[in-house]
Order: sequence, then C-alpha cells, then structure tokens
Amino acid sequence: MSNTTPNLPHVVIIGAGFGGLQAAHRLSASPVRITLIDRQNYQLFQPLLYQVATAGLSVDDIAYPVRAMVKDWKNVRFHMAEVRSIDCAAKIVVTEADTLSYDYLIVAAGGATNFFGLANVQKYGFGMKTLDEAVNIRNHLLKMFELASHEQNPEKRRALLTFLVVGGGPTGVESAGALSELMYHVLAREYPDLNFKEARIVLLEASDRLLASMPEALQEATRSTLVRKDVEV
Repeated sequence: MSNTTPNLPHVVIIGAGFGGLQAAHRLSASPVRITLIDRQNYQLFQPLLYQVATAGLSVDDIAYPVRAMVKDWKNVRFHMAEVRSIDCAAKIVVTEADTLSYDYLIVAAGGATNFFGLANVQKYGFGMKTLDEAVNIRNHLLKMFELASHEQNPEKRRALLTFLVVGGGPTGVESAGALSELMYHVLAREYPDLNFKEARIVLLEASDRLLASMPEALQEATRSTLVRKDVEV
C-alpha cells in the first residue's frame, strides 16, 4: 500500500512521541495513508531525560530516529516540520515549510513544563522536557564544578555547589537521587581538591509529602533514602 495513493483517506498525526507513534503503528495496517509530523527527527524516551541531565546516559541512549522506526510501515511517511497552525474548517495543517490537507487529524504534540505560576523558577531555572534542555542541565552542572574548583571565596564556592531541584514527584525525586550519585560517587573522585561537604542538593516540594500519588509507606521510604543520599528535602 502506498502513502501516495490519492483515493485513500489521509490521516495526519502531529507528534512522533509515544502517542503519535502508537497511533501510526495501529493504523499502519488500515486502508489509509498517514503523514507523521514532528519538529524533531527522533523519538525521545522522555522518562530517562533526568539520566542525561545527570550524565548517567548519553543522548543516543534515549533518542532513536523516527524514519528508522516507520520504514517498514508502508503507508506511513514522516515529515519533519514545525506546525504553525491548524485550520479545522478547511482541514489543513500549516507548517513553516508547507501545508497538508487531511481527512482525519490526530494531535499528540506532547507537553510543556508547568512552572505553576512561579515566575522566578521559570526565569532562572532549567526545564527538562526536551533533549536540549537535559543537555543544558548536564553542561551547567559540570561547569559549576569546574568554576568551584578554582573559586577561592568559600561563600561563592558553596553557592556554586548548591543545586535545587523543584518538584517532589517522580522526576524530581529521580533527579535528586541521580545527582547525588553523580556528585558523591563520580565527581568526588574527579575533583579531589574540592570539599564535598560544602556541596548541597535541595529538593523543594510545595506540599507536605513526596510522591503524593504513591502509598504513604513508599513516600516515607523515598524521603529516608534521599536523606541517606545527602539530599535535603
């Protein structure tokens, strides 16, 4: 079945994440032609972004080319583009490069970081939804240790070695724990002249518990584990 068969219904899927790829795969055996649109040419395993951010994994470990994934789905074509607008009345998707007409539209464009109205967190903090953001965090962490290794002022050095993780959900907890392992098991050996007693990892959570959707026993176990890892909750 060819994607170019004009008399078949055209399904446009926006987003090549979990939802978009699953939809394309389910429809790949149906009598339709499918165009899968994403502004990136790779599928990102977002749950492991924190591992890239804390230097536990490389970029290639959590990103895979979309074209390689869909190459055997005969009625699916991948289109790398950023969607600018959707005209539902005319059934047209407008990208920065062209327009595509559709018979059916699936929007699976993913999410964005929710800063919960905290303007300073948004202004000064790092989001962690994309591969570029995770790499930025990793580079920033390593840069802070380089700067701290040359800083003679104790107060400035302690500031450089203080890291705040905002949010006590699964990603925040995992990030804080992975950062602790990076600092005390890897970087402590690579920076023997730094006093790691000056380093701080602070996990900030607005409510009175971590992992609020989990059982209370797991919440307490998580807190105790982080404290043992020298994370201030």
